[in-house]
Amino acid sequence: MSNLTAILFRADGNAQIGLGHVIRCLALADMLAGTFSGRFALTEPTSEVISLIEKSGLTILALAKNDDEQTFLDQIDPNEIVVLDDYSFDETFQQLVRSRAKKLVFIDDLVTGYQVADVIINHAGGIAETDYEASPDTQFCLGPHFALLRPEFLKPDGFGQPSATQQIHRTAEPAQPIFVNLGGADPQNTSLTVLEAIRQVDSTLPVHVVLGPFHPDRNSIEAFQNQLPNLTILQNLTASQMVDQLMLCCLAITACSTIAYEVCAINRPLITVVTADNQARLAQFLAEEKLALSVISPTLLTQFIPVVGSDKLLKSAIQSFQTSPETVSESLVNQRRFFDGRSPERFRALFQKLSA
Repeated sequence: MSNLTAILFRADGNAQIGLGHVIRCLALADMLAGTFSGRFALTEPTSEVISLIEKSGLTILALAKNDDEQTFLDQIDPNEIVVLDDYSFDETFQQLVRSRAKKLVFIDDLVTGYQVADVIINHAGGIAETDYEASPDTQFCLGPHFALLRPEFLKPDGFGQPSATQQIHRTAEPAQPIFVNLGGADPQNTSLTVLEAIRQVDSTLPVHVVLGPFHPDRNSIEAFQNQLPNLTILQNLTASQMVDQLMLCCLAITACSTIAYEVCAINRPLITVVTADNQARLAQFLAEEKLALSVISPTLLTQFIPVVGSDKLLKSAIQSFQTSPETVSESLVNQRRFFDGRSPERFRALFQKLSA
């Protein structure tokens, strides 16, 4: 391992901010496994996050909350490539990191502020280099061809996925469940809103809801089994188990975050719900390119139509899925245009260049 170029990841994940930053870094680490060695620095990581990182084979560097910035800077080895993924890492902090590290890579989805990193990774679609203010020598890796997805989701066409036509046929099979996942934290318990919408469509539908490790109220989901008798509750699934669930489903209803990209990579009909402000660009891309059947943004829509609740919007979207096979087929074809499973080789080539 000593002859491998080292990478130091810096991100956080908890019940307040969810696991998106951590999952993206772990996806990148998995793609580079065997080529680079890695460490992962976090502020006061929980046992759930520690378990996730340990499964990826990375060494964990726990930082104290009251001095996490300086401690992290002191830990940087000049031969390490540093990967940052957090909204608090502004231009000043990036400059400090870049002055200490071999190279700096910044994973972004906000497109705000001035960037000084050697490489910017933003896998949201519809983003251009000209959208950024950045150093002239900054390199950009933009769009779904640089999707930060775990290897289990990045299988090429030989994965055994049915064709779009076959999938439309399969959606008519009543035994196929609806897959529901609203992220690692789901602080507003949007999962319950989705389940209520499904109940309004048909209370006998089979549903598999996947809760993240920081879900705030599993009891409320368990109580809802009285209204959805074919509801199965799952929690803390591995990537392989998530893939298995997606391969089984007829429809996925997810947060408009990395999980939506995972659904697209597996090639399944998708309805997304915007659960945080930072999901706006991804939501716009999924809607404009028709990768998702519907993109529900409750906060925005209810400003103009206060009488329409999120459950009603979702109910309408589910009913449209059931009655519009041509639209479903189109979305599946569009997904396959953007997700080719080759992110790992692109990132390996990038980091080999950075380490030279």
